Amino acid sequence: MRRSRIKSDDECSVGSGALIVYIAMILLAVTISFTVINITESISQNTQKTAEDVRRNSVNSVIITGAWVYDNQDDMLFMMEFGAAGEPVDRVDVIYVLTCTEPDGTFHYRSAALGDSQGGSAIHVWEVGDDGPVDNPGFTNVNNFQPGARYFFTLDGGTQASPGGAAGECGPPHLDTHGISANLYLHIPNGQSIHQILTLSNGREIGSQII
Repeated sequence: MRRSRIKSDDECSVGSGALIVYIAMILLAVTISFTVINITESISQNTQKTAEDVRRNSVNSVIITGAWVYDNQDDMLFMMEFGAAGEPVDRVDVIYVLTCTEPDGTFHYRSAALGDSQGGSAIHVWEVGDDGPVDNPGFTNVNNFQPGARYFFTLDGGTQASPGGAAGECGPPHLDTHGISANLYLHIPNGQSIHQILTLSNGREIGSQII
């Protein structure tokens, strides 16, 4: 009768050792895969954050650096400065809103593209350092604002319904008569809106500051 050969303990030990090594290699591969995925995700998130930071730093911005009574009627003169970052902005894309409220609660507002009087006195826009409408008979408005540049612009008092009205609501004489302040908002594309409170410093006298 043929006797079956029984495997030795040594051979069993070799098989068990190989199985342990195989399982260890699988665990190591899983660990490495998880680490690679985690690093890739972190790099992706950091890249998105950096791109968002760059986008925020490159948006258009503008501030009002000065404001004065411009004439004996209801016109005002403003100086604005665009941020060094961002991109050129078309004048017609900049929207202004002028508002004020009388002591009895009567609210007035006026809004249009910068440089558009909507029927009131002509509104002028020019770069600081260039001749304005008074000194330049052939004056034409600036049509494009450059990053980092400063510009003058005028605004005329009045309401949306009556921009050329004699009352000149929210203009210097109106503010002086009622003892109130006005609000100026500028809205620019790809940027934040700004708000400036307009308060007379020396009545309606030409050249007196209104911020």
